[in-house]
Amino acid sequence: MQSEKLIVWEPIDDKENQFSRLYNDLHFVKMHYQKDFVLVFEAAKCTKKYVFTYKQEKSNCYAIISFRFFDEMTRPDVESLISKVGKEREKEGLSKLTYEPTFYKVENSSFLSWYDNIYPARVGMHPNAEHHLYITSDYIIDILSEHEPTVTVENQ
Repeated sequence: MQSEKLIVWEPIDDKENQFSRLYNDLHFVKMHYQKDFVLVFEAAKCTKKYVFTYKQEKSNCYAIISFRFFDEMTRPDVESLISKVGKEREKEGLSKLTYEPTFYKVENSSFLSWYDNIYPARVGMHPNAEHHLYITSDYIIDILSEHEPTVTVENQ
């Protein structure tokens, strides 16, 4: 298997509030998973809530494939991958980052490989699965899904 790689993902289009995991982080508020899978975050430096909703599509039984939460502030495996992001972007001719991203997609995901190992039917059922990584002030959240979430912004 190829090694994991983080791709910067920017699901929030909020030019006035650039999220940075070290200087303007998100605080995890709550999660609920009944029909849709919903994550709610508050911004550290403004009065907004960000609601990420993975919708249950009629064609799928569930809104997401799987998820996991880590309550550690840092994970050595993630920190190692983050340290490579700038170098990879430079190799690909992309601009240098001026912030520490909060959101990533994970290529060659070990989480997805682990899931496939215990449930091989996933490949046929959800061939376009992606691994979304959220880094908040208190948690690291991993989501496996075929769809990106919709994001709504609420003023508090």
